[in-house]
Amino acid sequence: MTGLGELNSVQAPIADALVDAGWTFVPGEALDRTFEQPFVEAEVVAALIRLNPEIAADPSRVDEILPLLRMLPLASWNDGLVATNQRFASWLNGSESHEYIGTNGPAGVKLIDFDDFSNNRFVVSTEVTFGPPSGRARFDVVLWVNGFPLVVGELKTPSSQLISWVKAASEIVDVYQPRHPDFFVPNVVCFASEGKEFMYAAVGNPVQSWEQWGKTTESPKLADVLTSVRSMLTPAVVLDLLRNFTLYEAPKTNDDDGRLHKIIARYTQYEAVNLICERAVDPERKGGLIYHTQGSGKTLAMVFAAGKMLRDPRLNLPTVVLIADRVSLVRQTWDQFRTTNMPRLVVPSTANEFKQLLRSDRRGIIFSTVHKFAGAQGELNARDNIIVLVDEAHRTQEGGLGLAMRAALPNATFVGFSGTPIAGLDRNTFRTFGDVSDPGYALHSYDSDQSIADGMTVPVHVAPRLVTFNLDRESLDTAFEALRDEEDLDEEQAEVLTRRVSKKSTFFSNPERIRAVCADIIEHFYATVDPLGMKAQIVVIDREACADYFDQLTAQLAAMDIGDEVAVVISVTSSKDEDPRLVRFRLSESEEEALLKRFRTFSDPLKFLIVTSKLGTGFDAPIEGVLYLDKPLKEHTLFQTITRTNRRWQNPATKQDKRYGLVVDYVGLGGGFARAMAPANPDQKQRDIDIDGLVDMFESEIGVAMVRFAGIDHERVTSATLLNSQERFSGEKDLAAFFAQFKLLEGVWESTWPHDRLLPWKSAYRFLSQVYATLAPSSGNADLSWQRLGAKTLDLVHSYMSDIRIETRATVIVADANTIQRLIDDGFGRELIDVKHQSAADIVDSIAARLKKRLEGANGDHAIFVSLAERLERLREQTLTAAEQSFEWLRDAFELARDVTTAERAEDEGGVDGLSMLPDPRLGALTQIFDEFAPPDTPAMVGRVVADIDAIVKEVRFDGWAATQKGDRAVRRAVRSVLRKYQLHTHPELFDRAYEYIAVHY
Repeated sequence: MTGLGELNSVQAPIADALVDAGWTFVPGEALDRTFEQPFVEAEVVAALIRLNPEIAADPSRVDEILPLLRMLPLASWNDGLVATNQRFASWLNGSESHEYIGTNGPAGVKLIDFDDFSNNRFVVSTEVTFGPPSGRARFDVVLWVNGFPLVVGELKTPSSQLISWVKAASEIVDVYQPRHPDFFVPNVVCFASEGKEFMYAAVGNPVQSWEQWGKTTESPKLADVLTSVRSMLTPAVVLDLLRNFTLYEAPKTNDDDGRLHKIIARYTQYEAVNLICERAVDPERKGGLIYHTQGSGKTLAMVFAAGKMLRDPRLNLPTVVLIADRVSLVRQTWDQFRTTNMPRLVVPSTANEFKQLLRSDRRGIIFSTVHKFAGAQGELNARDNIIVLVDEAHRTQEGGLGLAMRAALPNATFVGFSGTPIAGLDRNTFRTFGDVSDPGYALHSYDSDQSIADGMTVPVHVAPRLVTFNLDRESLDTAFEALRDEEDLDEEQAEVLTRRVSKKSTFFSNPERIRAVCADIIEHFYATVDPLGMKAQIVVIDREACADYFDQLTAQLAAMDIGDEVAVVISVTSSKDEDPRLVRFRLSESEEEALLKRFRTFSDPLKFLIVTSKLGTGFDAPIEGVLYLDKPLKEHTLFQTITRTNRRWQNPATKQDKRYGLVVDYVGLGGGFARAMAPANPDQKQRDIDIDGLVDMFESEIGVAMVRFAGIDHERVTSATLLNSQERFSGEKDLAAFFAQFKLLEGVWESTWPHDRLLPWKSAYRFLSQVYATLAPSSGNADLSWQRLGAKTLDLVHSYMSDIRIETRATVIVADANTIQRLIDDGFGRELIDVKHQSAADIVDSIAARLKKRLEGANGDHAIFVSLAERLERLREQTLTAAEQSFEWLRDAFELARDVTTAERAEDEGGVDGLSMLPDPRLGALTQIFDEFAPPDTPAMVGRVVADIDAIVKEVRFDGWAATQKGDRAVRRAVRSVLRKYQLHTHPELFDRAYEYIAVHY
């Protein structure tokens, strides 16, 4: 039953805010309905008559529609809530029609007027009762539109920090929706709040999937909740969410038994999409950049934007062209659209079909890759209600194809989506798409820091690995000279072999190195990642390495009798001379999609995916917990790769949230990660080049060059054309002059393309390139030398690479006699542990043996012994690299041993009561952390700080809090508030160590 505190402190302010937002307040008990009715039928009937001329002409026709509407809530018991909710949404959106008795042909049925809100009745009610007498529910807040309950909210009091919004959301998800699905069939969105945070979700979504509307604040309060209410729950926004920001998606894994998922836009997507729609009707500004970090839902934002613009009457039946730079991304986006049942969708299979669609003035949505613009000559369509949405805009639009797109659609609006816009000397995604009037050249921005703070993505951690080896250069040089003499190689052939084996891929392809890295991957994965239920992606240097890693991982897993599977996802051509080691990994589109679905599935034994360049963008696999990186990458490519692990995920068995994504770095990228994560500078100065002067030179030179080939059709190049062209040269001197002329043209073309003045010369330049290719000196001899001796040379180099090791920890120092004496002088007696000539491992083992007996005893789960075991584990994990560190480590070990002795004596003398008389180990451990990491002038108040943290954490925590993002956020906020109170918030290491301890022991 709702308490007085909840009514006064949360429910009343929210109801008042909703009235201010445009809803009319009617108490639940005053609604014209019975408790068993999910609708206010009097309101439904009035709306049907008011909004439908056919019914207004004959009100008795209401009786033909009402039974159809009543039937859907009842169907939810058999068909499922989400599926029935989808069907009812079609009615609410005006997509259903009915042929009335005595009429000829169906007429559309309108339940809501989306164009004139004055034709609708918007009601907010509190304390709404629903259900039969044997099991009634009481909903705290319900928003009705024309008698349909479109929004349900559950509230809790903020007076108790033991109760959070999670409890309110859990009641909706675990109690109300399963027991009363019929009430939620018309639902658009549900919300929950305890007066500090405002969270929302579509029906059928578990609590861990609920989102917040608006940016995360450090100390949330009721004012933030009311801001969210006024922003999200206005009549206009609720109807906008219903019509334009809702999708029903088929499952991406095999764990869901084909069940639908209902998706509602996040606040960032809602903001961005509405800005895009306004930009599309702006006659002055024809572009915009959506700068949203990887993993925050850019593809869904494109889906929502396309759908809303298609319905926008101001755009007068537009054409929305959705562009990606890879077929797989087009397919992924097409799948999103396909679930919406949206009409007028087309995916052209060829470039000619794509161009014909644009020429023929096709309206609706067209999906394509940018490459289908290749060969486009000039304008295809000059309409100004064409909107081009470009995925991964930093890759797609920087070259000639992007220029061709703009030339083909001169009056279109181009909106780019990118999580990694480039701002360098030669390319600048901000300038290519952004409008100068937009802040930072971005129409809408959402960076990784804010995404992590909002809980939309998780942080990414990097674990470096150092792969070392010895190379016997002198012996290698001697062996290579012997190979050169044996094969009778000349200087050029020897140089070819030397140059090619000097590439970094030689080091990465060493079989012993691959074996060592694979062994380390298996050890790390099964120790740290697999127990959490997550999976791994492995990125290697090239396609051949994919095959090598697959063979090695498969062999090692089999040798260890591990039944998990490994798969490779690469592009494999269909040429006849394809490497047979790669042909086995060739997959059709459907086979690849089935494989990726298996990888996303929790219960599937496919645990490892090996790639080299695929799945870098557009691949969404929340279950991926670790990425093993064994390929040098940089800047935006590195960022896109490492953020494959930043998706939220919850283990369906343990309900534990993914806390962070992990990248294990075998390359040694170091500072490259920081550079990759740093936001690009939109004001980056580009190269100062006289572009117009270079283009002038190009036009002059290419005109002279083409004189030589007068009369030859360079638009349609055939073998006969090339033979004819070769006959235009009179000798070696003439040929050399042409080579020099072409190299000049090539240099200018590469420096200035894309440029609109170069477009008319594109076919002529391509023709000259082909002529040059047929006449230039061949590298055939070099290629033959490598084909014949490349493998042998690689084996030679690999044979002189030895002692390949992967270092993760330094060596622990053995304690010496002087160290022991210092500890004895500090009050630690020899009788505790005889450590002389013992290693750190021996000391730990001696403590562990004593603790093991107690942990296996009757009081083994007591907090005292659990705390001692945790301290022991921390000792094991410490890496010692200096004598002073060894001294401090031994001090900690002695103190642990002394505390173990105290606990042993307490248990022996008084059992569990004796243990309970000892100080709270949690407070003692926190005190020790503060003594170690707080500033020197802090000790006097350490006791108060620790007591405050203990008290507030106990209030905000709940069972299982550490396994969820929401609980994690609440406890972090609580700890920070205490640290700020005592002016200790500027010491990040203090917070990190205290929180690390709390996460384990509270």
